[in-house]
Amino acid sequence: MKHDLKKYFSKLTFRNTSFEKGTGLMFKKSFIDECYIFPFAYEKKIPITMLFVFFPIDVVWTNLEGEVVDLRRNAKPFVFNIYHKGKASNLIEMPVGSIDKFKIKLMDKVTFQNEQEWIVFYN
Repeated sequence: MKHDLKKYFSKLTFRNTSFEKGTGLMFKKSFIDECYIFPFAYEKKIPITMLFVFFPIDVVWTNLEGEVVDLRRNAKPFVFNIYHKGKASNLIEMPVGSIDKFKIKLMDKVTFQNEQEWIVFYN
């Protein structure tokens, strides 16, 4: 199944810099109808921390082809490290319940921009 995040959320926030990737949702008060996308140029392990995140979230990791390699429902606040299976090139944080609401499963394809934007983004 293919999931276009632009159709699911009113706002897609890209976290591109090292600082943005390191802070993520820390200290944010709410997280509704928005998702955070953390793109990386190559596949690797991308653990997350929930320190100073005050609410649970859903997390999806995708590979370079946009296929879901792992997911975590209801990641709890203030957990030090959350790891995933396999290697990923994108980390997507979304409001809790989004994985079930949109029926996202392992090996599904997740997109968040068209192919031309993707080429510009990585060049």
